Amino acid sequence: MKKIDVIVVGSGTSGLISALSLLNSGYKVLLLEANNNIGGLSKLVKKGRFEFDYSLNNIFIKNDIDDIFKFKNVLRECGINENIKFSSLPDTFKVITRYKNFTIRNGIKNFIEDVEKYVPGSKASVKLFFTLAAECKEAMNYVYEHLDNLDYDYVKKEYNNFMRVANYSVSQVLDIIEMPIEAQEIINVFWIFFGSTETEISFVEYAMFMYNYIENKAQVLTNSSYDIALTLADYFLENGGLLKLNSQVVNLIIDDDKVNGVRLSNGEVYYSDNIIINSSLSNVYGKLIKPEEVPRDALKNINQRAIGARPFSVHLGLNKDYKSLGIKYYNYFLYSSLDSDVAYARMKELSSFSVVATCKNVANEQASCEGTCVLTLSTLFFDDCFALDIDRDNYYDEITKLADDMIDKFEKYTGIKIKDYIEEMEIFSPIDVINVNDSYCGASYGYKLVGLDNLLPRLLNKDNEKYIEGLYICNGFDGDIFAYNSSYMSGLMAALEMKKDSAGDIYGED
Repeated sequence: MKKIDVIVVGSGTSGLISALSLLNSGYKVLLLEANNNIGGLSKLVKKGRFEFDYSLNNIFIKNDIDDIFKFKNVLRECGINENIKFSSLPDTFKVITRYKNFTIRNGIKNFIEDVEKYVPGSKASVKLFFTLAAECKEAMNYVYEHLDNLDYDYVKKEYNNFMRVANYSVSQVLDIIEMPIEAQEIINVFWIFFGSTETEISFVEYAMFMYNYIENKAQVLTNSSYDIALTLADYFLENGGLLKLNSQVVNLIIDDDKVNGVRLSNGEVYYSDNIIINSSLSNVYGKLIKPEEVPRDALKNINQRAIGARPFSVHLGLNKDYKSLGIKYYNYFLYSSLDSDVAYARMKELSSFSVVATCKNVANEQASCEGTCVLTLSTLFFDDCFALDIDRDNYYDEITKLADDMIDKFEKYTGIKIKDYIEEMEIFSPIDVINVNDSYCGASYGYKLVGLDNLLPRLLNKDNEKYIEGLYICNGFDGDIFAYNSSYMSGLMAALEMKKDSAGDIYGED
């Protein structure tokens, strides 16, 4: 068998995007998937008359910036942009704790006015926050576009404030600009989407997200993330891509610090000098490469990184429409504390957690059949509390108890009664994540954002993580880890990097 131009291992959305992007560029691509279906964590489960999207909290920003790493431009690069439909989110979101609650409108002007209403005297600091956020956004667009030839002197000159805050956390910058604590708590409500607290998340990363989310019209997929995976796979196959399901790669073939191919669990071998793996550094260097062939620097990198959050979700099919139930918002943030460090500490135990409630029908009334709605209650666990407190014997009892506790919390905090209308229920735990993509401890949020292991350092350090020639890694453990956007962008970046390194060296047909 002649060598294949590129082998992509793993058909999650990141791998699919890599595979299709390279196929569109003229490469012969073989896509290998260990399971009998594609999509990875973009999983759609049907129960009765409901469909539950496991990757529901998938928020995208509507803007017209011509940046290849914007989600719609990633889809355009793959040739499927026109096939994916979006629904706009409402202009408000709700935050509720045991002692206070508030409703905030989108649009920077509205947001500043609303925070000032709840926290008199905060207006100037919140306005300054968005001014800094706008500069960070502009600077990062420049960084994305010039990763290969970044002019640091230009960045220092044009984006001075960006350079000043680049190494600071959210809380550090908010303290420096003297934002009142109560206003900081409102600004920081989206911390749970990142799986790290305001004392750990990079200000640049969080500020960019906030600016885009508040200023631009946020959107969600009209249907499901699995639709994107299916569309990518269909285009890949229709245009000559090779897909093999039930093909588990058990190790990489390495020759003189270069990849040469992959070996499957059934003994089959496929050869290529370019391999993209849709998995984490931990899996690649800990499982797929012989210990004696793992570069020392790769091990050092892996050991320095902290494993991120473990998701737990309860998907509810309710036999009453959301308006009749009294659900008004797409997202309800139900926090045990508005201090994210306090909430984070409590989320290391199964008995205490914060919840994000999401009703997709608010953005798309056709998300379920008439007279019904779908409500998803999601939380995160940190540390290994899930593995330590739950075993094979008590698993189902314990996850059902957790689900009941989350339902009780939603009813208590919002005053909206849903128990009597539950027709179907599906629970998605860290164990399910492990079963789908073998993530360590079910940590679908990848490596934790903390210290210098944040978005900007990861981007600028990409070239230093090429430990084996011809090997590229893409997945949600990469980049900024926000929802699934990171996975999409990582897939495209791996393909672009491979194309640059291969310089058009295509082996051709068998």
